[in-house]
Amino acid sequence: MGTLINVAAIIVASILGVVFKRGLPEKIQKSVMFALGIGLVAISLGIFLKYFFYIENNVIKTQGELMVIISLVVGILIGEWIDIDAKLSNWAESIEKKYNLPPLAKGFIAGTLIFCVGAMAIIGPLQDGLYGDMSILLIKSTLDFVTALVLASIFGIGVIFSAISVLVFQGSITLIFMATSDFLPTAMIDSVAMVGSILLIAIGINFMELRKVKVANMLPALVIAVIYYLVMTLF
Repeated sequence: MGTLINVAAIIVASILGVVFKRGLPEKIQKSVMFALGIGLVAISLGIFLKYFFYIENNVIKTQGELMVIISLVVGILIGEWIDIDAKLSNWAESIEKKYNLPPLAKGFIAGTLIFCVGAMAIIGPLQDGLYGDMSILLIKSTLDFVTALVLASIFGIGVIFSAISVLVFQGSITLIFMATSDFLPTAMIDSVAMVGSILLIAIGINFMELRKVKVANMLPALVIAVIYYLVMTLF
């Protein structure tokens, strides 16, 4: 459901961008981005605390401290070594420069790259598929609405077709995790949720422009969290 809202937001914004031929003023864009950043940090922090704290014998305890640290440190080391962020950026730029695309195709390519390449496009549908939690995708929908409005005012109606890419990409992730959620161990899901929520906090920091964080380079931390769980089950 969250992905469908995301798709609808892109479609509506694309139409409005074409009709009015103007993007939102930069001042409003920055204000919206800052508000989205605060909201994303608050929601993500709530998700993290939900799995980090638990009550046992009327005593509040914590769990997953070592897993979180190891996942983030090892994950960022791998991400920086591969430099996922730079590779994604270079790939996007090369596509834009290599092909002399007509405006329709340019709008589709630009929208697809912006809306589908990023941590929110992965973690959002993951949360939706595992827990039925659309909160991250709702924030992404708001962000994509603003972005699509601006893109459509520049590239035209081609941006609207990037909604198909979002539907296929995010929808597939959601459906996969919906189908497998009953078979995945709860502890492993909780581990991924905790690490994923920290990545989302980093995205919120980017939105607020407090610091530039290469969140794409942190994505391997999600895989490390799963590996950590599998290793610990052997001991």
